[in-house]
Amino acid sequence: MRLAYSISGYRHPDQFAWLMSAIRHADDLFVIHVDSRTPAPVFAAMRAVAGDTPNVVFIDRQPITWMGISLVEAELRAIRAALGVEPRFDYLISLSMQDYPLKSRAEIVRELEAAPGLDYLTFERLAEQPFHMRRRPWLWSFERKGRLVRTVLPRPVPRDLELAWKGPWWRILSHETCAWIADAPLTRRYLAFLKNVQTPDEFFFQNLVRQGLGTARLADGYRHFIDWPGGSPSPATLTMAHAEALRASPMWYARKFDERVDAAILHWLARRIDAPLPASAERAAPAAA
Repeated sequence: MRLAYSISGYRHPDQFAWLMSAIRHADDLFVIHVDSRTPAPVFAAMRAVAGDTPNVVFIDRQPITWMGISLVEAELRAIRAALGVEPRFDYLISLSMQDYPLKSRAEIVRELEAAPGLDYLTFERLAEQPFHMRRRPWLWSFERKGRLVRTVLPRPVPRDLELAWKGPWWRILSHETCAWIADAPLTRRYLAFLKNVQTPDEFFFQNLVRQGLGTARLADGYRHFIDWPGGSPSPATLTMAHAEALRASPMWYARKFDERVDAAILHWLARRIDAPLPASAERAAPAAA
């Protein structure tokens, strides 16, 4: 099985080194997007981490605006790049540079092979969300100078575009679904409408896939462990305090990690999945939990 990864980030090249050390494989493809506002020395360090091999591709950089359409635009370019470089990959796995696997590649591949061709996304009914989230598709927003400008100006949702779902950004898509997304007119229609919506990344893939391909190929969730503290717009940084939850989790990947906050959790996970440590990490692993 060939895996492709779409990896995004803008800082912490040493953390990126942890991820690449754990997932690097000669048969797989790594498509990487780095925010164009990332300083040149940091970008150079990321390129050094990824290495200069035919299965590593850096796509053209663009500025990424939090809660804006630019994240979706970059991901669509990553999907098309993956299809162009390695048209035979089986799945495209979306990760951030602060992710880390909870299972080995062999374990993940076994689970993918057990139910071939599925797409792994998480769906939440928009109608069941708080009011401030339910109304986002009906209010104009736009990106300007690296910021999302939100308004209270109403806009109609086209009758033939379903916007009944939202969900987390991270996903694992089959090759067939990626190929469909790359060429489907419906992709362009969702992109055009969501360009002026707050948090389009939470709506785009969920509604596009369900409306365009139906539900027959959908798995039960996106296979990511993320701890969302109550009321916080950002996930918690995972530490050894999360070790037991990570040990018990059936998920395949987790985010987010920061070795500057807690390197012990990364050493612990590397031992669990028998992953090599990055060159930048201390070789003396902390005591096991």
